[in-house]
Amino acid sequence: MQKKSSLSGHLDAQAFTLIELLVVVLIIGILAAVALPQYQKAVEKARMSEAITILRAIANANQVFYLANGRYAQYYELELLDIDVPGTVSSDWSGDRIQTKYFVYSPNAQGEGASWLALARHVPQNGEKEVYYLYIPSEEPNRVKCVRLTGANAIQRKLCQKLNNNGTL
Repeated sequence: MQKKSSLSGHLDAQAFTLIELLVVVLIIGILAAVALPQYQKAVEKARMSEAITILRAIANANQVFYLANGRYAQYYELELLDIDVPGTVSSDWSGDRIQTKYFVYSPNAQGEGASWLALARHVPQNGEKEVYYLYIPSEEPNRVKCVRLTGANAIQRKLCQKLNNNGTL
């Protein structure tokens, strides 16, 4: 019995060819190119939803403060509100702020009213670059509005536009 060599068309060892490996790498690359933008959109939408939830909770706490005291809490009186927002509380010349990983929350300094800011979604990797503001206007206390800044990417711009047009994400 004669053993066939690999030169005659029959291989003794099982292995993947270079073409098969290149096809697999190509398929993985295509899937990643399609999935990555959707993943980034979902992550940014989740971050914005978290900010909206906390922003509404701060505004509701300010309404409760108004009912108890006959006035809204001012921008420097954040600690007077009966609410626990996760993050680090700090004070500076513009009042109290709550710093979380992606947002800085602060009451609006524009006089009396239920207008509170989630002061800037920021990107820590890019040197605390502000990309958008979320706020609740005094004239529409049940609606959250978004102001895009020049640092906003395409996903953030679309989410802001959708929030302003529909009132939801």
